[in-house]
Amino acid sequence: MFETPSPSPSPEARVSRQKIGFRKILGLCVLGLAFGLSLVLWQFLKQPLLSPLTKNPVFQFLHDQTENPTDSKVVYGFLPYWNLSKTTLQPELTQLSYFSLTIEGDGSIRTFQDGGSEPGYNKLRSDTFLDLAAQAKKDGKRVDLVLSQFESQSIVALLNSEAAQNKLLLSIDAALLAYPFNGINLDIEYAGQVTPQLRENLTKLVTKINQHLTQRYSGVQLSIDMYAGAASNQQLWDVEPISKQVDYIVVMAYDFHRRSSPLAGPVAPLFGGKVMWDSDISQHLQAFLKVVPSQKILLGVPFYGYEWQTVSNAAQAATFPETGATASFERVQSLLSRREELKLQEAWNEEALSPYLSYQEDGETFIVYYENSRSLSYKLDLVNQLDLGGIAIWALGYEGANRELWDVIERKL
Repeated sequence: MFETPSPSPSPEARVSRQKIGFRKILGLCVLGLAFGLSLVLWQFLKQPLLSPLTKNPVFQFLHDQTENPTDSKVVYGFLPYWNLSKTTLQPELTQLSYFSLTIEGDGSIRTFQDGGSEPGYNKLRSDTFLDLAAQAKKDGKRVDLVLSQFESQSIVALLNSEAAQNKLLLSIDAALLAYPFNGINLDIEYAGQVTPQLRENLTKLVTKINQHLTQRYSGVQLSIDMYAGAASNQQLWDVEPISKQVDYIVVMAYDFHRRSSPLAGPVAPLFGGKVMWDSDISQHLQAFLKVVPSQKILLGVPFYGYEWQTVSNAAQAATFPETGATASFERVQSLLSRREELKLQEAWNEEALSPYLSYQEDGETFIVYYENSRSLSYKLDLVNQLDLGGIAIWALGYEGANRELWDVIERKL
């Protein structure tokens, strides 16, 4: 049987079919493009999300540091004896570190000073500290003891005497026997002439203490504090060999500007060191990471700033001599609450990623550089991106009753 041939379509019908065909092709193209974009987006989202900090060319080295970040971070808090009554243990804190007992040049612990009891030694025995230590233990936190010395003559005497070092080991034993400490922190800050022999002797002392703790105790950690520039230039600490003998190195990444600074400026600048001031945190951390495993580094972060009387309210105004003073976070909040009275102006230093403010009092101008939730957040981003071991706070009690800084730590770490 033969089929009857269909009549030829009209010109209008042919145009209609062409439109339908074009729409089908366009639809397939859109679907294909959407599928392709979804694959690209999926691949992008698989990559670790970096902080806006990485847009800064100074931080390009971060891209190699974010492969497998560690989830748990140490939140190490220095508790100075003068802040005992002002300190509340926060849940984010993992290690409480009492500051401090002073090491004498002969290796003993200083117990008397200026005709009375040495304050660090005296406050260690107080009910206030013992209650805080007991609470920390109950909450599962570690408790450390800082052994400090800042006098050049005493440091040289200690490092050059084997007998003094052996006495120091006995002093450590006495402290660990008398108090519930889980670790020893060494804070030896030397301002004298650094020689190769002194550097070697400090490394030997740290090695001796580490071996002593390992042989006699279980789970007692050893940490040491270093200036931010210790790995960038030759100071008392020989960073690489010392790092092999300790659990943590606290990089004291603050006091880039001090009370005595001739110009106002940030206490803990992340950037700007090569142009605006002598150095910054980012460049010093790069030097540390070349010789120290990232997990052994605790980034020191300040809960304080400095204020000066200045010639103007410019970001880097000249300061008047002898006017510099510590400005705790609590002090800054008090100033902010008097905004209108003090004609206070808040500002942000983009180079340092640091806040500052200026105010007027008794006809004089003052500038305060400090840390707030924003600047601390950037520092914690850095800790995560470099996969550092955590942070070390100087100092507990400076934040007062305000939770602003702790809330950032809770979110970031």
